[in-house]
Amino acid sequence: MTLDEYNSAVKQIMAEQQTIAQSTAQLAMSGQANPTNPQFTQIMTRQWALIQQMAKLNADLMVGVMTPKK
Repeated sequence: MTLDEYNSAVKQIMAEQQTIAQSTAQLAMSGQANPTNPQFTQIMTRQWALIQQMAKLNADLMVGVMTPKK
């Protein structure tokens, strides 16, 4: 993975997190942001997956898995 690919992946994750934040805010304003709501649970599960994906990207970056741009 090059640094450009890393940056692109991070931008995509951030965009998805923005969408999740908006969805969560809508649920919260309607009083539906609670663990018993399947939609809320699905959103939080997706958020957790994004956090794990970001952690992996950052770990790869720190251990030098990145390759130079060709």
